[in-house]
Amino acid sequence: MRLQKSCCTVGKFEAFHRGHRKLIERAKELCDRVKVISIRGKGEKLFTDEEREEIARRLGVELLNIPFSRVKGMSPRQFFERLKEWGCDALVVGEDWRFGKNREGNIETAERLGREFGISVFTVPTELERGEKIGATRIKELLSEGKVEEANALLGFPYFSKGIVVKGASRGKEIGFPTVNVKPFKELPLPFGVYAVKLTFDGKTYRGVANYGRAPTLKNSEPVVEVFVPEVELPPLYGKNVKVEFLKFLRPEKRFSSVEELINQIKLDVENLKEFWRLNCGAGE
Repeated sequence: MRLQKSCCTVGKFEAFHRGHRKLIERAKELCDRVKVISIRGKGEKLFTDEEREEIARRLGVELLNIPFSRVKGMSPRQFFERLKEWGCDALVVGEDWRFGKNREGNIETAERLGREFGISVFTVPTELERGEKIGATRIKELLSEGKVEEANALLGFPYFSKGIVVKGASRGKEIGFPTVNVKPFKELPLPFGVYAVKLTFDGKTYRGVANYGRAPTLKNSEPVVEVFVPEVELPPLYGKNVKVEFLKFLRPEKRFSSVEELINQIKLDVENLKEFWRLNCGAGE
C-alpha cells in the first residue's frame, strides 16, 4: 500500500545498477514520488551527470546530486535533519547502510532518528551476484577487462556513453565502410578494440560494430568510437549528440599492413556482429 508521500533513497548511485534499482523499486511501491539522493565523490565516473539524469528520468525518479564534501562532517542527527529539509517522508536503504561522520550511523540509528523526525525507514536486502555484492567498482573492473556482457548483467542495462559526432579522415567511406566517429563526453573504462554496439540518435536506434581507439588524424588524438552500421545509409551527423551502447567485446584493436587486410577483417567483424545478434535476439533491449 502506497504512503502517498515522498520516499528518498540514499547512496552513491554512480551506476544505477541492479542493487540501486532494487531500492528504487521498493521506494516506488511505497510512495508516489521518489527522490534519489546521490552522494557524489571525486574520481572517474562510469556515467556523466547528464547520463545519470537520463537514467533517472527513464526510471521515473528525481535525482539530487550532493557533493560528499557537504555531508562528510555531519553527525547522524544532522544528516536526518537534512533529509527532512530535502522533503523525505520515508527512507529506503540497504540493510547494511551506514551514514554520518565516520559512518557512525547504522540501521538501528536510522530507525531511532526516523521516529524522532517523522521519517519512516524501510530496509531492502542486499542484491548479490554469485554471492558478491553488486557495486560500481566491480562493474568498472569487468569493463576494463573487456567483459562487457558480465558488466551489463550487473548494471541491468547496456553500458553506454553519449558523445558528439566529429569529422574523421573518411578512410572508412573510401573502402566501403563509412563510420560515424563519436568523441565520448567521458573517458571510457574499456580496452581499445572492436565491439557490438547500438547507436541512437533522433529517437532511432541502429545495430552496429564499433572500433574504440585513437584516431591519429585528429589533432588531439583522443580516443574515438568509430561506428559502422551495416546495410544502412545514415544521414550526415557531424556535430550531433549520439548515444553508443556497448553490448559485447569482439576483439582487440589491430594494426593492418594493407587495405585489403583491413577490409577482410571488417567483413569478418560484421559477420561476427550478425552472429551475435542471431544468438542474442533482442539483446540490449
